[in-house]
Amino acid sequence: MNRNQVTMQLYTTRKFQPYEPIFKFLSESGIKNIELFDLDKIDLDNFKSMMEENSISIKSSHISFQAITNTEETISRMKYLNIKHAIVPSVPEKFSKDFASNFDLDEDTWNNFGKDLSSYVQTYEDNGLTLGYHNHSFEFRPLPSGKLPIECMMDHNEKLKLEIDLGWTIAGGADPIPWIQKYSNKIIGCHLKDFYDQSKNLLEHDEQSAVGEGFIDWPSLISEVKKTPCEVFVLEHDDPKDYKEYTTKSLEYLETI
Repeated sequence: MNRNQVTMQLYTTRKFQPYEPIFKFLSESGIKNIELFDLDKIDLDNFKSMMEENSISIKSSHISFQAITNTEETISRMKYLNIKHAIVPSVPEKFSKDFASNFDLDEDTWNNFGKDLSSYVQTYEDNGLTLGYHNHSFEFRPLPSGKLPIECMMDHNEKLKLEIDLGWTIAGGADPIPWIQKYSNKIIGCHLKDFYDQSKNLLEHDEQSAVGEGFIDWPSLISEVKKTPCEVFVLEHDDPKDYKEYTTKSLEYLETI
């Protein structure tokens, strides 16, 4: 892969703000596209200025489901920054509980959320945008019926897109390749998340590594994803100690594929 084919999820760098030097570093490293998070909370003019100064585009953004439902405001913000893909990063959060508990849902609740999200697809498509969902590990843990939550999410609307997080899929105990194939027409993005040791608890952020330093077979996965309409190949580490080192090592590895 060429460096300019790689996107950085800005969430990776959130603890190293301000963003001005981060944009500069990413651009100088060869990254020409980033993925936003919390689009509804950022200073649009500031981000537009950083984009222009560093020749960086923003093709996709993680946007909470609550913000997605505020269609007029969210679509306006996306168009201002020329963002194409709106991606809901997880189920709605229950702020009084730990993050993992948000996914402790029964099959009816998963289905209802999938239907609710799908009901907004046409509004975004009518504005030249796509609406999709980003998985964690929990969507690949079977429900009592044997059905997986990812199916409850994705199977209600053929136009609902998927940003498949390959690392989290593996952390959920699934082989990503059959799911890449199953949803090949839906995939508009993928997250590249690696882990040091498959025998460890992969939900612990300290187990995440630079891409290529872990156990995941990236050549096989990226080759399969490239058969889909995937537009963004996104680096993401949930809590790196040094985002520059993580970025540099990951890019150097991806250049070998």
